[in-house]
Amino acid sequence: MEIIADLHIHSHYSRATGKTADLEHLDLWAAYKGVTLLGTGDCTHPGWLEEMAAKLVPIADGVYQLRPELALPRRVSGPAWVSLSSPRLVISGEISSIYKKQGRTRKVHTLVVLPSLEAAQRLSARLGRLGNVTSDGRPILGLDAKHLLELVLEVDHQALVIPAHVWTPWFSVFGSKSGFDSLEECYEDLTDQIFALETGLSSDPPMNWRWSALDRYLLVSNSDAHSPAKIGREANILTVPPTYPALAQALKTGQGFAGTIEFFPEEGKYHLDGHRKCGQRLDPAQTQQWQGLCPVCQKPVTLGVLHRVLELADRDLSQRPTAAPSFESLIPLPEILAEIYQVNSGSKKVQEAYFRVLDGLGPELAVLREVSEVELARQGGPLLAAAIAKIRRREVHIEAGYDGEYGTIRLFNPGERQELSRQAAFWEIPADYPAASALPSPPEVLNAPPPLSPQPLNVAVPLGAGDGVAPGAANPILASLNSGQQAAVTHTGSPLLVQAGPGTGKTRALTHRIAYLLHNSQARPDQILGLTFTRQAAAEMRTRLSTLLPNYPHLEQVAIKTFHALGVQILQECGYGERQVLSEADRRHLVGQIAKRHDCSLKALDQAIIDYKQQLIYPEDLGGPQPEAGYLAPYRAYEQALVENGCWDFEDLVARPVRLLQSQPKLQRRYQNRYLHLLVDEYQDVNQAQYTLLRLLAPEPAPGLFVIGDPNQAIYGFRGAQPQYFRRFTQDWPQARLLTLTETYRLPLPILTAAQQLMAPTASGSDLVSRRPGNLPLVLLEAGSETSEARQIARQIDSLVGGTSHLALENEQIRQAETQGLASFRDIAILYRVHALGVVLEQQLQAAGIPCQQAQETVGPEFTGVDFQAEKVSLLTLHAAKGLEFPYIFIVEPSDSV
Repeated sequence: MEIIADLHIHSHYSRATGKTADLEHLDLWAAYKGVTLLGTGDCTHPGWLEEMAAKLVPIADGVYQLRPELALPRRVSGPAWVSLSSPRLVISGEISSIYKKQGRTRKVHTLVVLPSLEAAQRLSARLGRLGNVTSDGRPILGLDAKHLLELVLEVDHQALVIPAHVWTPWFSVFGSKSGFDSLEECYEDLTDQIFALETGLSSDPPMNWRWSALDRYLLVSNSDAHSPAKIGREANILTVPPTYPALAQALKTGQGFAGTIEFFPEEGKYHLDGHRKCGQRLDPAQTQQWQGLCPVCQKPVTLGVLHRVLELADRDLSQRPTAAPSFESLIPLPEILAEIYQVNSGSKKVQEAYFRVLDGLGPELAVLREVSEVELARQGGPLLAAAIAKIRRREVHIEAGYDGEYGTIRLFNPGERQELSRQAAFWEIPADYPAASALPSPPEVLNAPPPLSPQPLNVAVPLGAGDGVAPGAANPILASLNSGQQAAVTHTGSPLLVQAGPGTGKTRALTHRIAYLLHNSQARPDQILGLTFTRQAAAEMRTRLSTLLPNYPHLEQVAIKTFHALGVQILQECGYGERQVLSEADRRHLVGQIAKRHDCSLKALDQAIIDYKQQLIYPEDLGGPQPEAGYLAPYRAYEQALVENGCWDFEDLVARPVRLLQSQPKLQRRYQNRYLHLLVDEYQDVNQAQYTLLRLLAPEPAPGLFVIGDPNQAIYGFRGAQPQYFRRFTQDWPQARLLTLTETYRLPLPILTAAQQLMAPTASGSDLVSRRPGNLPLVLLEAGSETSEARQIARQIDSLVGGTSHLALENEQIRQAETQGLASFRDIAILYRVHALGVVLEQQLQAAGIPCQQAQETVGPEFTGVDFQAEKVSLLTLHAAKGLEFPYIFIVEPSDSV
């Protein structure tokens, strides 16, 4: 039994599809085309899954059929249709992965075929936890294609994972724009789980045979149809029972796989190179001659599939793998009829002729492949018979597709048309074709510039690279530092205050300082304490230190932690380990109960308690008529509740250790003697309790004290931060030295200049010097509403990543931007003042199919909900973003006063 299988299509839930791409019309058109086993497409979309569950019935192992009562009436009823059964369906879908790997943004589309609807539901649920599966039938995920393969096989080990249209310039595993040079680069140790490759419309088997690395993979073809009428334009021929296990076995082993039905690859819209806007089509040799540039506008051309194949090819056209299945190249019947009638393929005349031919001869693929020329002439006329005969002999004239423009095929030259016209006078045939536009000849001496190869905008510049690097630094810890950073790292003998503006290397100087102390045997690991404000910052410092000293013994004994983590350590070491830290949600609930009981504002009481503890004031310190005693009763009740429940709150984690150290001089000396080198990041953000803790741990003269920060970056005043402690450092430690870092490696000159214009002329930071190349200006986008603003940002992000779909590539600006280096989703952050603004942004980005993650702020400066290694756009408040770096940043809803 021969099966025609088209496994890759799309439903009406996918972009650029029509409303008729529903199960009823897919079933109808699969029958018209002669496709006996059809992939459902879009199997991860919850809405499509719901439709399939309601409208499909299982009829064999892993194969489904449309409920008979839902089948649409056919426009054909001839004898050839009497014995034909309804098409069968197998669960399938496509997933788009956009992510960064090996320093490049990758865009890989993957076809997934599953053994059941239940498996699809499980896969949808898993992917839904990673990204948005509802905005598009083909979800866009920031998920490495290798990890996607692993995830799919975890969901169901019988699943088939097939790299889709592997040569398409955009969105494919080998594509010229964002692909790899081998499957192993993409899938690494899971490459052996790939059995088949989808060749795509712009390549055919002979093109793929030119690369011997593909010999062990089965080459499959599918329509990638976005409308029911496109089903079957490419398909697979199998001689196996119509069940999922038989299909899977054939695709894995090649047994029972008879071959493929192909487009003529030149008809595909990315076959040759070219520039659509200028109407320039080039073959690979011409592209080389023009040095990769458009002959008209001198912009880079889009390299087509043939060009990319030739880059990787190691054979010529005469070599065919011994086990390669056969293939047939066809032209869709509506296109043949359109040429015969000299009208558009979607015209009423073509539609009427199409169904007339099908009614008399059977499904389209049977007409094109099997019906004799005699029958074709009898039912459709001599022109139709001659046209299909020419296709079977591959006697066609093609103007190849390029840069998103489909190729055009001619079957007849004028002489043939005149002869056949005499045989079929009823066909209305014009006498000639318009002449094709000619490509200008390259000049003898090319004046065009060489091919563009700009640095991607998101490539980080190594710190220390540039004019500020101190030459000849012998110590490897110092080799990449500029002179100011070296001075900070090597300072000895007194406390050091380092004032460092944005991008001057605060964290770098601090971690190199620790590494320098260890490398030069000036301290043991257990004598060093590094303090910061967030777990993320502490983790980053530990990672950097491990990179600097990868094999240093006992490096894990270096204490790098937040102020609050240090407080927990002190409390535990002092016998308070049995107490738990109250979660933020539970703390707010407790404050709410007490506020209600004492008839006061929850918000006001909450802030009062935080302020009390940051100022080291507890209920026993209050009393009498002083103003701060106004919340004494509810504060006392709150503290009593904490004691009764055996809990601390977040502010206790610093305030209580301070109280312990103040009351126990021996304990204080123990910690002073333990940590001889104390380093503090972002010192401008300390509050009174943290400042007091530091004073207790590092009393004068404190030669090992090193603090770094920037008073102009003090943005946590609403959380009790007091930048005056930074400014009075030299008063608190009179022997201290001040050092200023002035070279920024983060801010290109346009950004630095704009920032300095917003600051007072005398403010620190006005003397910063940019060492970061780049001249892109700041862009101000004005929008009429939050929703409009979010949509504009979504469009800008789509442009930065070079388009998230082929639909986006219709935009010439995006197409050109793609050739100049791409961002990935994790390179991008959107910042806003208040958390509520992130909700609208998240909704609009998800609607655009852009993976994103919104930070959820918790206690203090900490936040959750963002994995910075995930391929997602980060949505953060300005406070949550402090200390983080992104190549591309959007700031929403700025105003003149903010």
